Amino acid sequence: MIDSVFQLLFRHEAPISEKQIAMFHGYTKTRDLEMLQGILKTDHRFHSCRDNLWQCAPLSELIPDDKISEIDFIITDIESTGSLRGTDRIIDLAAVKIRNGQEIGRFESLVNPQKEISDQIVRLTGITNEAVSTAPTIEEILPKFIEFVDKGIFVAHNSLFDYHFINAEIRRLQLPELESRMEICTFRLAKKLLPDVRARGVSGLAEYYNYTLENRHRAMPDVLATKYYFERFLEELGKQDIHNLHQLVLFQKEIITKKKIKKKIKSFLRKKAHFASSKGKRGSYEHK
Repeated sequence: MIDSVFQLLFRHEAPISEKQIAMFHGYTKTRDLEMLQGILKTDHRFHSCRDNLWQCAPLSELIPDDKISEIDFIITDIESTGSLRGTDRIIDLAAVKIRNGQEIGRFESLVNPQKEISDQIVRLTGITNEAVSTAPTIEEILPKFIEFVDKGIFVAHNSLFDYHFINAEIRRLQLPELESRMEICTFRLAKKLLPDVRARGVSGLAEYYNYTLENRHRAMPDVLATKYYFERFLEELGKQDIHNLHQLVLFQKEIITKKKIKKKIKSFLRKKAHFASSKGKRGSYEHK
C-alpha cells in the first residue's frame, strides 16, 4: 500500500483528499482505511494540508540533489515465483553498482523461495526447484543486499515491480528500509528518450541497440543489459544538460492528472455499485 500511495501523491503534484486516495486504490475495508490513515500520518514523505488534504513532500526533502557523476547507481533485477507482493517469493536477485560509468561492485544469488516454483516460471527463467534447493533463503540474502545498496540509488527496468517487490519483502521481514526512497526506471526513460521505439522491454531494447542478450529472464544477464541501456540514456541526458539527480527524477516522472484520478474513481464507484447490485439480487433470489 505505502508504495502505491507514494506514487499517486508524488506523480499528482497537487493536494488530494484521503477519501480520493482510498477510492483511487479501491480501499474499502476498514483495515485498509486505517492502514492508509496510519501511513499518511507517520511517513515523512507525506504532508498534511488543509481540509484533510495530503500531498507529497518536495523532492528536496526526499533525496539529495547530487551530481549524477558522483552517485552510486544500483542496477537491479529479480526473478520471482510470481508477481504478487507479500505472497510470491524472489528466486534470483542480482545487482551491479556503478559510479561515473565504472562498475564498482556486483551482487548475485539464487534464492530458495521455500515454496514450489511453477512449471510456467521454470520455462520462463530456466530456474528449477532443484537449482534453488540448496540456495540461501531471502532472510539470509536480503540483509546483504541492503548493505550492498547502502546509500545508492536503485535502478531497474520497469523498476516499480522490482523496487516495490523488494521493499515488500523488506517490510515483511521487518528489515531496515533502503536508505534512498526513490528509484530510477530505465523503461520510463526509454519512453521519453526513444518515443519512436515501440518495443521498450529488455529484449526490445536489445534489438534496438544490437545488444547481445543471453539467458533472458535470469537476473544478472538482465541487469547487465539494463546497465548498458542506462549508460546510453545518461549519455543522451548529458547532452540535454541533465547532470543532477533531481533533474533525472523529474525527467522520468509520469504525471497523474486530475482527469485520470477522476476517471479511475468513477470506474471504482461503478464496480462497487455493480457488486452491491449483484449481491442484492443474489440475496433476493436466495430468499425466494
